[in-house]
Amino acid sequence: MQANVYPWHGELWQNWQQLLGQDRLHHAVLLSAPKGSGKLALAAMLAKTVLCKNGVVEPCSVCHSCKLFDADTHPDFHWLRPESEGKQLGVDAVRAGNQYAWETSQLGGERVILVQNADRMGEAAANALLKTLEEPPSHCHFILLSESIDSMLPTVVSRCNKWKPKLPEESVVKRWVEGELFDSVPLQVIRINRGAPLAAKAFIEDASMAKHKALVEAFVAFVSTRQGLFTLTDMLTKGQREGLNWLSFLLLDVMKTQQGSQEAIVHCDAMDALQQIAKAVPLAKVMSQLMALNKLKAELVKHTGLNGELLLSRWLSGFNE
Repeated sequence: MQANVYPWHGELWQNWQQLLGQDRLHHAVLLSAPKGSGKLALAAMLAKTVLCKNGVVEPCSVCHSCKLFDADTHPDFHWLRPESEGKQLGVDAVRAGNQYAWETSQLGGERVILVQNADRMGEAAANALLKTLEEPPSHCHFILLSESIDSMLPTVVSRCNKWKPKLPEESVVKRWVEGELFDSVPLQVIRINRGAPLAAKAFIEDASMAKHKALVEAFVAFVSTRQGLFTLTDMLTKGQREGLNWLSFLLLDVMKTQQGSQEAIVHCDAMDALQQIAKAVPLAKVMSQLMALNKLKAELVKHTGLNGELLLSRWLSGFNE
């Protein structure tokens, strides 16, 4: 796991360093930031520092503990995460983490348990974690990562020291991504990825820009001609979560366009597409379909066994009603 402090996390890291230097770091740190903001690398830096045998406010990177951490073999570091992308963090994983928390340190120092996707725990998993956070074992630190605190169990949140770093201005993000890729980057790429620098960079590197363009073109064609339902359904099924997020942004942009607002348009480089959809679909239908889409997204995350292809086809058919 890469341990790194990106430029936009500098202020937060300094705050953590101050707490570390004063031996006042809370036993449970909750870091909330968008996907692709670099929060995992920042959490890894905190974990590595806590486990380091020499450093107090930053890891030395030369001690046995640091070398084990860099090799992903540290016996006192446990990384709890869902089995696959989009899945919930299961109760069995959390119970295993609770057991680690009470074990004796194998290196005779601190222990760290990193809980990824803490906002995607089921009720049983959240309650299992809560019991340990309420009566934490000594010399054990929990680091929880989430994209949204609002979807977490309030009692779990209340047991944590909460941190929500500010993302840099989108112009700064754009320059950073362009500097990393040595190429110009459309502004809407930054906005599609909610201003998260690493997500915007990955969006281009893994060819998501081409996938996004193809999806928008297919959607415009579908609402304009009422043809291509199966093609569009197939595209959304293959890239379910990201595709639905893109359409959520798109419909919200269309709604703003229909209402005469240009404020915070995500698809700022696709105004022709927005205008075509705005002409083809009445405002009331755009609003109702956007609400239905957001509900569908939540259901697909909560109930992973649902027939996504069938539900997506039904939702798209709503444009023809």
